[in-house]
Amino acid sequence: MARMVIAVSGTPGTGKSIFARALAKKLNARVIDLNALIKKKRIYRLDVDGTMIANLPKMRKEFVRAVRASRGPAVVEGLLAHTLPKRYLTHVVVLRTRPRILERRLRARKYSKTKTRENVEAEALDIILWEAVKIHGINRVYEINTTRLKPGAAVKLFLDALAGKISLRPGKVKWLEEYYKK
Repeated sequence: MARMVIAVSGTPGTGKSIFARALAKKLNARVIDLNALIKKKRIYRLDVDGTMIANLPKMRKEFVRAVRASRGPAVVEGLLAHTLPKRYLTHVVVLRTRPRILERRLRARKYSKTKTRENVEAEALDIILWEAVKIHGINRVYEINTTRLKPGAAVKLFLDALAGKISLRPGKVKWLEEYYKK
């Protein structure tokens, strides 16, 4: 089997970093933090509201360099992890969180009202999930609802799906109706 390189993506506040660290520990894998890589290599610009906008082609090049320079399995995490080149990723995990819970988490992180709304809407509309499916295909993408899960339990679900014990096929988590009822 080819070396495992797993992307962990999702809307801000869904638990990407903690899940990625827990998964990497379980797999004895290296963690590649995309946001740290983007900052370290200075491959971004700041938007009018101070948001970092990554230079995607340069980010992808730096990711490929990091993967080629390492041995063994790797877990790459970040908001843009699902946009990385298909040929370098064996699996893509998209973490999901109920919009009203996500909204609370983002407010606690002091996100602006606009950024909070944008991210909660993106979660309700499955934006990251379907971008991942479009790029990588439905069979390489795993969807995990982390709303009430501890990181270890979410990792176990993913590993069970890898072993063929359960399905984490995209499209089971649906927040849209709930989002519009609020």
